[in-house]
Amino acid sequence: MSRKRVTQADVAQRAGVSQAAVSQILGGQPEEVAAFRDTTREKVLQAARELGYAPSLPARALRTNRTMTIGVILGWITDELSLRVARGIQSVAHERGYGILIGDTEQDTDLETQLLHRFTQHQVDGLIFIDSWSDLDHILEDEDFPPTIFVNLRNSLRPRNCVGVDHVRAGYEATRHLLDLGYRPVAHISGPQNWPTAMERLDGYRRALEDYGIAFDPDLVEAGEWTMECGMAATERLLDRHPDLRAIFCANDHMAAGAIHVAMRRGRRVPQDLALVGYDDRRFARLLYPSLTSFALPLNMMGQKAAHLLIDGLLTQDQTTVPSIAVPGIMAIRASCGSRPPLDGGP
Repeated sequence: MSRKRVTQADVAQRAGVSQAAVSQILGGQPEEVAAFRDTTREKVLQAARELGYAPSLPARALRTNRTMTIGVILGWITDELSLRVARGIQSVAHERGYGILIGDTEQDTDLETQLLHRFTQHQVDGLIFIDSWSDLDHILEDEDFPPTIFVNLRNSLRPRNCVGVDHVRAGYEATRHLLDLGYRPVAHISGPQNWPTAMERLDGYRRALEDYGIAFDPDLVEAGEWTMECGMAATERLLDRHPDLRAIFCANDHMAAGAIHVAMRRGRRVPQDLALVGYDDRRFARLLYPSLTSFALPLNMMGQKAAHLLIDGLLTQDQTTVPSIAVPGIMAIRASCGSRPPLDGGP
């Protein structure tokens, strides 16, 4: 036997207030809610909890012109980095009463465009892209699309409506860490040239060398495609050309894992003979042997910041643009660089 749906009239009767008050407190705009005394708001909220009241989303949408849903479009739904960003978005959205719709573009611009239009048709209140493969300015300037925030892992940070990391600074910090430990020479395995943030990490590597009075040597740089296999091949080439190589900064953890594999296969001890630093701080980094030092992207925080920018900066303020935010990351120090790991406990 189905349970009778709890209505606002039931909540009003339990709380001893008018149904209009219940409607405004449970589903009104912030200024409407703030007009009531704290004791009245608490009575209504307590009654709603006791009765198990759940608002009618279609009714709320008609009343407030909002669906209380956010569309999240990911570049690749199985990617750990994107999922960690999405969890940060979800935590803030849930706290603020928003539901989430998730779409996977598989890094296909046509599919991304289809999802953009589909979510718009579903009347989501706002959109968050985790690594868009489309023209960001076109999406922001088209008034038919909902307010949008971009979380940039692949693309460079734009002046507006973006959350990202200063990858130049991050590449600088990763390289400087190896230089501070006294390693010379330090090589770099970069990401592909068509990834703007990969080139920013390379720029950070070059700037660190310059600040330490070391001339940039292009022969100490190899490009990879983010995979362990690319890291292996790049490390082989670097060690063939530079048998005296002492350290490598890898632009992601997968390529760093490949570098560790090649070093050990060649009888090079890590870090005694070859020190390594990765980038991203994926979950497997601490499980490698030796555990991998990596620049840790603040992924959960990036998702939280994106949700706050969308909800507080755009939706609540009825705005379409907001200044971008660069979220600082940190070095996760483990064994592969030769510096003592602090709290990790890895080998």
